[in-house]
Amino acid sequence: MGAKRLCLFLVGICIVSFMFAGAAQAEKVKLRLAGQYAPEHTTTVLMKEFAQIVKDRSNGEIEIRVYPASQLGDYTQIFEELRRGTIDMATISIPSQFDTRLEAVYLHYLAMNYEEARRIYAPGSKMFKLIEDVNDGLGIKFLAFNIEGFGGFGTTKMPDNLDDPAGRKNLLMRVPLMAVFQIPCDDEGFQTISVPFAELYTALQTGIADGWSGGPAMVNYVQFRDVIKYFIACNNFMESNSYMMSKQVWDKLSPEHQKIIQDAALEISAKSFDLAESDDAEYLVKLEQAGVKVIKFSPEQLEAWAALCRKVSWPKMEERLTKPVIDDLLKDYQ
Repeated sequence: MGAKRLCLFLVGICIVSFMFAGAAQAEKVKLRLAGQYAPEHTTTVLMKEFAQIVKDRSNGEIEIRVYPASQLGDYTQIFEELRRGTIDMATISIPSQFDTRLEAVYLHYLAMNYEEARRIYAPGSKMFKLIEDVNDGLGIKFLAFNIEGFGGFGTTKMPDNLDDPAGRKNLLMRVPLMAVFQIPCDDEGFQTISVPFAELYTALQTGIADGWSGGPAMVNYVQFRDVIKYFIACNNFMESNSYMMSKQVWDKLSPEHQKIIQDAALEISAKSFDLAESDDAEYLVKLEQAGVKVIKFSPEQLEAWAALCRKVSWPKMEERLTKPVIDDLLKDYQ
């Protein structure tokens, strides 16, 4: 091969190489993943692990940057941005301002233990399909649940009649401003009051409220162990948030990239169950070590409280969740 032809050949190789390099560069996907918890929170740690899995399995073609601690806005704002396509992804609590059926994720006594929870929140379950379908109608791709632990009651006084789920409990219980929390507490014999979460510590400290419903053992230990005297591990609801993606962004991805992201989300979701179960056990011990009396419901107590909630409280929520949703979920317990 002559020098001239060799030179032309090498130039051609360089041009082709640049073309392929440019194509590879063009295919790189950069996504922002919004979160609501502090950088050291278990959920944020899992989000970072999720981002690394996606990067590794896509050979660096997908880069996900995690924004914890509500850096991209409150979770209700983030949800709206997902709908508009101005935020790519999020791991947040699901707000219900656009469809009240989304409050179904907080229904009390969907599950009483982790064995049931793994089934009820699994891909293909009634709950998973409901949340997937409702989000789809809102322009959001639901990927997976992120589980944080079973809720309970953190109280400053010992409630009466714990063996009677409908008996009068002589406590003023703070609940979030959602029917899925207020109705069960009312039916369980508590008086209820709504206090902003930011003011809850002071409310418990000053007696404005005698207790609160809405958080697992870890939250009660980290934020309220100095003001509560009892933690009733009644497993009344599953604290969770969700991996979601803007459908506008999802639809632009290749099928290969979609599968990588979906599989990684489901993998991290499964891990979140294990970590939540471990955290529940660990922080029940830590609460006791901090001087908080921990009261664990027996299987018989759990069954009685769950039966009351499903038979009495769930039907009262038909206005917000719709009768078809309630009836479909109740089929699992009949």
